[in-house]
Amino acid sequence: MKLKVAVGMFLVVLGNPLKAQMRFEQSESRSKNPAISYEAVALFSGDSSKQLVSIHYRISQNYFIFVRNESTAPKAEYIARGELAVELLNDRKISAAREIRQLPISRTSLPKEGDHPPSIQGIISFSVPPGNYTVVFDLDDRESGRSFMEKTKKIKVPDSKQSGVQVSDVMLVQSPATATAPSVFVPTNRDASSLLGEGGGVVTEILRPVGMDTLVVHWKLHGMLDGSGARTQHFADSTYSSLNGLLSVMPQQEGISYDLKPAGESWKTIFIPLPLQKLEPGVFTLEIDYRCGLMKKQQQNQFHVSWPARPFSLLDQDLAVDALRHIAKESEIDVLLSGGATRRAEAFSRFWRERSKDTTTAYNEVMAEFYYRVDDALRRFSTARENDGYKTDRGRIYILYGPPQKSERSLQPNSAPTEIWTYDRLHRRFIFIDAGKNGNYVLSQSENL
Repeated sequence: MKLKVAVGMFLVVLGNPLKAQMRFEQSESRSKNPAISYEAVALFSGDSSKQLVSIHYRISQNYFIFVRNESTAPKAEYIARGELAVELLNDRKISAAREIRQLPISRTSLPKEGDHPPSIQGIISFSVPPGNYTVVFDLDDRESGRSFMEKTKKIKVPDSKQSGVQVSDVMLVQSPATATAPSVFVPTNRDASSLLGEGGGVVTEILRPVGMDTLVVHWKLHGMLDGSGARTQHFADSTYSSLNGLLSVMPQQEGISYDLKPAGESWKTIFIPLPLQKLEPGVFTLEIDYRCGLMKKQQQNQFHVSWPARPFSLLDQDLAVDALRHIAKESEIDVLLSGGATRRAEAFSRFWRERSKDTTTAYNEVMAEFYYRVDDALRRFSTARENDGYKTDRGRIYILYGPPQKSERSLQPNSAPTEIWTYDRLHRRFIFIDAGKNGNYVLSQSENL
């Protein structure tokens, strides 16, 4: 029995009361985030002899082994113990600064397969003279003996004694509560990366001579998008906020945030709102031009827009298009399959953009849910011979309507196996029969309840 649902119907199904249970958000359970990430940012301190280097880190709890808490007065059933050492080496490979931090972790139960508890985030700051440094990042799990050590990141600490306009590193931040005059900044803390659909911008510090003309800032953003073809995105603007003072780490137990501390008249913090929420996954280059009278300064920064929870089926363009046969017209499929790689990728993006519920963000919740269901169908209904679970009748119904509220299977000795799916909220029932008793359940009947 052939059953096809138009995109409009799929949108209706997607908007049902079970929306809260669907995976519109970038679910940690599907995330392919690395277990460990860190970034280094050089900032001004207001002191010409030394500047600040901030190391932001994000560590998955699943990196650690949890054991039962044997303490006589336990606060938690299970604990893990990590040790983090961060060091800065100068050009001569001599240690300029070092800190060792204990990372005690506790939880009430052992993690289950698929669990992704919140990551451990923190910051380690050093005050060092201007120069070039190598960051050594060393993490140990005290229970398992597992360790991670990396010393590939380089950082240049600026010299504020130099003449002209001086700028600190650019730091990616989430959207502040008040964009026009922000006072608190939260780094994205994803190793020079921003999540798909996440708003925000960049913040930097600037030193300019007293009495100079008004500062003018212009920025350009251009990116090469992931996937097949050569798709790009481009933006430019001159919008920014100039704030008195310099960035200062806020003391807190969890997470990372900066506020502003008083500084001399020459020091300013610059916040540039960027259309991060409109950027598709890819590599982006930000170019910033500062002009203060006849004095100019240019700055360039590269970052990624990532989608850690991207459905696996979206990684195969041919499969992604083929799965659309459940909701698209044949003429639309023809367009998606015609032309070269770039033209096909642009047509695919346009197909889903036209069906997006929210045009203010590149994160398309309808597309994401559709391909999460394709992933599930591949996993649940494919056979040992064919990875075609999304093409089967059960796969097709699952993609169009989602998981059923009730699923019953009947296995009788003298009859073919039968599976009944009931969707109470849609008042529909689907009956599948495995006539060949080979696992291939075919839709035999659909009923209105």
